[in-house]
Amino acid sequence: MAKKRAMGIIIILIISALVVGGGGGWYIYEQLNYLSTDNASVQGSDLKGSLIPLASPGNGLLKAWKVKTGWTFNQGAVLGQVEELNDTLDLRAPITGTIIENDGANGQTVVPGQQIGYIVNLSELQVVANIDETLINEVQVGKQVDISIAAYSKMNFTGTVSGIGSASAVVVNGLANTSLSSVFDKVVQRVPVYITINGMQGKHLVPGLSAAVKIHKH
Repeated sequence: MAKKRAMGIIIILIISALVVGGGGGWYIYEQLNYLSTDNASVQGSDLKGSLIPLASPGNGLLKAWKVKTGWTFNQGAVLGQVEELNDTLDLRAPITGTIIENDGANGQTVVPGQQIGYIVNLSELQVVANIDETLINEVQVGKQVDISIAAYSKMNFTGTVSGIGSASAVVVNGLANTSLSSVFDKVVQRVPVYITINGMQGKHLVPGLSAAVKIHKH
């Protein structure tokens, strides 16, 4: 009985060692071949993003408003008009893109600059991943990237590193890394890495979607 018990313990130890060894081997393989982060999101094609507001050109009533979410317009297309006391002003599409938010309605009173919707060029989206400055030397332009987007967790997207930011994320976002006493707060900074998406696979991607990436090192 004691021999059987000892044999069972040995078998359990062997299985445990294999599991631990396999897990460790997988971890080492991942570290050697990929740089991974879930600090990433779908964004526009420039640092400011491509979400463009539809702003009222004047003060008056919104008329002939023909905008609906999901509709696409060419740059310069008349989306509606603002009827002032002595004039009627056209509200035109600032870019070629798709309406992703519509807050306007015919007969609505608007003021100059009031945002009544947003338009975005969905053909120029990318993923921006924030990589620790201590690891950024492992990223190379042109390397393949495996992309996972939270909204489509069962889909596998791919991409290519198209650029590496010349400033840290806090500088890009306009956040100074100093205290009120002007003393530099030394923390690990993150550098934005820009990733071109290799095809949307028929999915409706919009700026702001959360993503995770695995950047190939080799």
